[in-house]
Amino acid sequence: MAIRTLSEEERAIDTTAVTVLVQAARALDRVLRGIETLAMVLAALAIVAITVIVCAEVVLRSAFGISTLISAEYAGYLLAATVYLGLAWTFRNGGFIRVELAQSLLRGRVAAVVNLVLAGIALATLVVYSWYIFDFVHSSYRSGATSIFITRTPLWIPQLVLPAGCALMVLTMLSHTIRAAGVLIGLVPPEATDEETGDWL
Repeated sequence: MAIRTLSEEERAIDTTAVTVLVQAARALDRVLRGIETLAMVLAALAIVAITVIVCAEVVLRSAFGISTLISAEYAGYLLAATVYLGLAWTFRNGGFIRVELAQSLLRGRVAAVVNLVLAGIALATLVVYSWYIFDFVHSSYRSGATSIFITRTPLWIPQLVLPAGCALMVLTMLSHTIRAAGVLIGLVPPEATDEETGDWL
């Protein structure tokens, strides 16, 4: 049986296709990094807003004996925004707690395969979780649910940060999974830094 070898032209086409895909992945990842940073800035502003609201409530209660009546409610909404909007940036910058005792013992191709499998499992889990979060917010919208506080805030409005943060986290994990695949097939050096890989590859 004859074994067909690729011609120089076919190899050039394959190389060009891979190059185009890598460049597209780099461009999309840079955009994603910008969105993550913006979300983190919003999360930080939410913390500032919580501080202002709580301090105002304390001053009003202690000095004037009155209350804003919204401090607990809106501090809770802002706390959710802080958590969900900060997820992707925190993951990207290594802020998640990781147990790497077993993983640190792996080397070479085995480590690359394990990393890709773990990234795939994490991505699948996030997709399922995000689906239920979207459904949860949609249910709040359809039912017209409102808060139990005096403001009667439609709950779907502050809940919007949940699917937004989840969607961003899914995209970030997808980027991580693609990068893990790149390491496995040799497109990305295992120990490459962001500067060496052009922020992605």
